[in-house]
Amino acid sequence: MAIHSRGALLLSAVVVLGLAGCAETVVTPGDPGFVALSNGDYEKARDAFVVEYAAHPNDPFVQLDLGLAYQNLGRMDLAEPLYRQVMVDGRGVVPMTTTTNQSAGMPLDQIACRNLKVGLHNPNAC
Repeated sequence: MAIHSRGALLLSAVVVLGLAGCAETVVTPGDPGFVALSNGDYEKARDAFVVEYAAHPNDPFVQLDLGLAYQNLGRMDLAEPLYRQVMVDGRGVVPMTTTTNQSAGMPLDQIACRNLKVGLHNPNAC
């Protein structure tokens, strides 16, 4: 499938919650960053996830969500390294919940790769 429109970005914009069998993730449904992403308030989401990222830089859920906020603010230069880190830290990690059916059952590294392809307009980005 060719990825070339903002519509594709909306389909691949994923917020993940809860890691099966792991209580370590800091992103929850009530998290201000998650709520802001869900409402399309990407500046507020960015601000919330910058704080979370400073405290939990190796959490692939935080990396993905901060990357998503940056991507939707037109800052792929900041989103790309976060997504690339998710592809390492989140390899094989399948979230219990996603906000899109298209991402259900997908590991974080594949979600990050899909977002990279959309954001960079390059089907070979990863």
